[in-house]
Amino acid sequence: MKKSLSQKPARKPRASQFQMTPAMQLRMQKALTSVGNLADQQARKDDKIQREARMAVAETFDAWLDWLEENAPEQVEEMFFELGCLATATNRRRIFKHAKAPEGVAERAQEQVDRWKAEEDAAKVAAEATAAKDANSNAPA
Repeated sequence: MKKSLSQKPARKPRASQFQMTPAMQLRMQKALTSVGNLADQQARKDDKIQREARMAVAETFDAWLDWLEENAPEQVEEMFFELGCLATATNRRRIFKHAKAPEGVAERAQEQVDRWKAEEDAAKVAAEATAAKDANSNAPA
């Protein structure tokens, strides 16, 4: 004998969806504005702290260079070389105008940057060649 399964009544959809009243919308808008203002204030504080930190480093840089010249003169050239390698072209020119920048380090840094660019270009060409080769080998015959 087969037992019939009891049928569950279908769920009725809610008669009405939640609607925000104009007063609720106004409170929500004010709350979001308040959160936005607080986030903006905190971001400005953080920016100020970082700006002051960069200024402190810049103000201390010459004293550190003087100390470095006395205690480890070989590191002065290495430091300018590394800064020059990592800087943009415009900043690189500016860096090497510094009174303490050793002679010849600008050319050395430029050679290194040119080497990196050549390696990057070679890698890009190799990647394009590999991609083209893969595309041709995967093409239907």
